[in-house]
Amino acid sequence: MNPILMRHVEATTESFKAWENANPYLHNPWHYHPECEITFISKGKGILFIGDKVLNYKENDLVFIGPNLPHEWRSYFKESIDFHSQSFAIHFKKEMFGNDFYKIPEVEPINELLKNSARGVKITSGKTKKNVKQMLNAMLKSTRMERITILLSILNEMAASPNAEVLSSSIFVSSIEQDNNQRMNEIYKYVMTHFKHKFSIDEIASEVCLTPTSFCRFFTKRTNKSFMQYVNEIRIGYACKLLYEGSCSVSQAAFDSGFENLSNFNRQFKKIKGKTPTEFVSHISKLAVH
Repeated sequence: MNPILMRHVEATTESFKAWENANPYLHNPWHYHPECEITFISKGKGILFIGDKVLNYKENDLVFIGPNLPHEWRSYFKESIDFHSQSFAIHFKKEMFGNDFYKIPEVEPINELLKNSARGVKITSGKTKKNVKQMLNAMLKSTRMERITILLSILNEMAASPNAEVLSSSIFVSSIEQDNNQRMNEIYKYVMTHFKHKFSIDEIASEVCLTPTSFCRFFTKRTNKSFMQYVNEIRIGYACKLLYEGSCSVSQAAFDSGFENLSNFNRQFKKIKGKTPTEFVSHISKLAVH
């Protein structure tokens, strides 16, 4: 299943959205959106699937998700009111401040935070989370320019946090990602369309009008990784989603994500995720019962 593009109704009186999600059962489908997302869990626990990472979330967790990064929040419990999830969320477009804003020297820490958000960032500092929670509460009661001031204060607070964890092991590029380099954009689209099937470097090089040697050099220079390393990361990320959903066996996940043999799948999975597929399934099973 491909991630769903989630579009939001554009507000005519506000430049970004901020709200409290009090729906007892927190569950958005595997999706992405062009807006940056800040989510603070005020109550409950569950599983967050983000990029190629699966982790549990709990009360007082604070996560920053960059634009177009596929993710899914899912509560552990539907029935028990003691475990109902509630959250504060902000959706904003990076471009709302204008490109010149990010050239200001004082904004460099926020720039770094935004860069890391492409892989998802979890803030672990208790002090930072406490301060952000207070500002989120204040934002819901504020209007006009005060909302902008609070948003910038939240970004500044998170950017200055001494403890932050980058979540996804690689940038999980979706087929709709916009890239300043047209050729790289075509490569991303080709991979996201064909990664479930066998294809060669010769084929994709031909698609972007390069020789295989020039293509490999071009891709490595811009991503700091080999093309096959990138493809394997996408395939393993997709396999993690299949295993997380529990809809198929390890061997079926291997073949459905584009691997031709199980041994190579197991080897690449361990290399990228740090655990075998069986260990991964055991890990997410334990998360679901805690």
